Amino acid sequence: MIEREHAAFGVVANLAAASLAPGGLSFPERLLAPFPWLGFLPIRQREQFAAEIVETTRACVSINNFDRLFVVLAEWKATAEAVASGVTPDAELDWLDEAESVPHPGAGA
Repeated sequence: MIEREHAAFGVVANLAAASLAPGGLSFPERLLAPFPWLGFLPIRQREQFAAEIVETTRACVSINNFDRLFVVLAEWKATAEAVASGVTPDAELDWLDEAESVPHPGAGA
């Protein structure tokens, strides 16, 4: 329990440091220092991460339970890993309006 709280306070400290950092960078851009994996995400998703992580952190602090914070961090990091590995986002896929039959991949081999 103490280790998870220590990790949560580390996240809180990183968010505070990023929000107070001098310079002309936006908050999502300043979050690249503590969360370098954000560099794999497009700016729109970095902005979504910034808003969600602040909102979630504030909620977790208010109830002194940081479980949800770690879930949110893990989900965003997994998204960044997927983007880095070349997974195509759903919004960029061409979806079929109707199901089509395709041959079995092993057929005819």
